[in-house]
Amino acid sequence: MKKALFYLLSILLFLLAACQSDEEIPVATEVLATSTEIVEEETEAPPLPTPTPAIDLSAELQEVEGNVETKEEVDSNFSVATNGTTLAEKGEIRTSENGYTRVDLSTGTLIRMAPLSHFTLLSNEEKEESLLTRIKLEIGQLWVVLNGGSVEIETPSGVAAVRGSYMMVEINPETQGAVISCLEGHCELENPAGIVKLSNGQRAELHPPELSEGNFSLPLPEEMSERDFAEWLFFAPEAEDIFPFLEEEGLLPWKNWKDFIPEKDGPPLSFDEFFSEVDSPLRDGLCPPEEECLPLDGDGPLGGDGPLGGDGPLGGDGPLGGDGPLGGDGPTGGDGPLGGDGPLGRD
Repeated sequence: MKKALFYLLSILLFLLAACQSDEEIPVATEVLATSTEIVEEETEAPPLPTPTPAIDLSAELQEVEGNVETKEEVDSNFSVATNGTTLAEKGEIRTSENGYTRVDLSTGTLIRMAPLSHFTLLSNEEKEESLLTRIKLEIGQLWVVLNGGSVEIETPSGVAAVRGSYMMVEINPETQGAVISCLEGHCELENPAGIVKLSNGQRAELHPPELSEGNFSLPLPEEMSERDFAEWLFFAPEAEDIFPFLEEEGLLPWKNWKDFIPEKDGPPLSFDEFFSEVDSPLRDGLCPPEEECLPLDGDGPLGGDGPLGGDGPLGGDGPLGGDGPLGGDGPTGGDGPLGGDGPLGRD
């Protein structure tokens, strides 16, 4: 009886062990499957970086004044532009003698055009994970207010590039030289001779090879002139925001820079008219600060009532003209001894 009970217990223990083994097998399989999935996730390749998308270059004209014209690449003739006129890549814009406009590029950058200017929108290109806008300036003057990316302006004498904020480019219509001023930021001038870098308040001029015995040369940076700063305030009101910084840096030629901001409700003036009205007689170093100096025209020394014209000694009622000794009623003319009723003339 004891042996039978022993065999029965042995059989039950064997069956119980077998049941436990059958339950553990699926668990091991699940662990193995999970491990396999983890390995597959770790070996998955990382995503590739997304390149900066190129934006089709286009422009919209605003603040159009006077005669401004545009032409698309497919057009043969220019047409009159108004506020809201758009222009696609390879399009051209030009202003007449009284024309002026603001050009808003699709990149966010603003361009201000002076009268008698003409440029072409060339392209937008990817460069160093950013956008490079290329423009060709045929003639005239542009002020660039950069809002992201960079801008290159091709001229007959080389390429001007702004990678900071504010740059002006002007082409001399007689020499085809290009004057570049860098109000604030980082600007570059480039031609076959190399690269010149400009920073806050600097300017330089690129000359065509015809002016340097057929060879390109690199200019030396110099300080912006009083006229350069005044042009920014007159033509590009966006630049007003940066002038307090320039004043703190001691880069401005005057402390009363706000006097060079044109009145919005005032009479329309050309820049030359405006500049002559508000400019100091000390400009260009003609008069020492401790001395009073008259301007060079009007009632100044070279015209008007000054010594060289008008009622001065060389004209008008002065000694060399009018009633002076050499003309009019003086000794050499009129009733004097050399003319008129004098001993050497008429009588």
